[in-house]
Amino acid sequence: MFETVLFFVLWQLMKKILSVLLLIGYFLTGYAQQYLSPKDSIDLQTDQFIGIDSYGAVYHSKKNIFYKSWNNREWQYGDFALGEITSVSILNPLKIILFYESSNSVVIIDKYLTEIDRINFNTITEFKSVSSVSAANDNNLWVFDTNTQQIALFDTTTDKTLINTQPINKIPTLQRSNFNYCWVLTPGILSQFNIYGSLIARHENIDFIDFTTINNDLIALKEDGLYYVSTATAEMEKLNLPEIPIKQFYVTNEILYIYSQSMIYSFDLTPPKK
Repeated sequence: MFETVLFFVLWQLMKKILSVLLLIGYFLTGYAQQYLSPKDSIDLQTDQFIGIDSYGAVYHSKKNIFYKSWNNREWQYGDFALGEITSVSILNPLKIILFYESSNSVVIIDKYLTEIDRINFNTITEFKSVSSVSAANDNNLWVFDTNTQQIALFDTTTDKTLINTQPINKIPTLQRSNFNYCWVLTPGILSQFNIYGSLIARHENIDFIDFTTINNDLIALKEDGLYYVSTATAEMEKLNLPEIPIKQFYVTNEILYIYSQSMIYSFDLTPPKK
């Protein structure tokens, strides 16, 4: 009888210890519990911070001029006839995408910000009224056509549509992509499409203000801070960051860049080794 009671007590104690160890392991390994401190900072006086590529080049825009700074050199591109720059994709630093919604046009520039190609969606055979653009694989773009309410995979070399998604009921407020997927944010919904135009995930949009990609997941901004979002499960973990206002942010190679009050702060998002 005594042995039975002793075994039961020891067993309960072991379960409690195991639970505590698992809880500690969770808090040590999760992004949400890992305090992130700045690893570096860069002074930048600009209107819009775009991002930093894997080579360390800084991209931004000021007074509707697009800039690249790298190795103490600076390049710039601007064409005021096209209107205001609506969005920029530096996913491929060798083929940067500038979208001008007011002129329904896209300009593709190289690493020296020299124009490679220009697409006016008003004049091509397949007319499109485009409200958002992001880079895709190869020479392709993801474009949202407000006429058809569809996301199209558009080939810039032939000016032809390769694939159309199913119609989307509402105009996207945000569109982001990498070489594998395109994410579209509409009021209440975050949708994810693959390069074949298939809808592979549809999650509730929980008050996202902005988001960027990290591998095939997302870093999303809400009013109370930044979150790591798993696109497979829609689970979110808040990043434990210092109290700094976030004007713009970007992620490259698991490094988070935050632009705040004329400074770019960088944070390492690489999980600690187990």
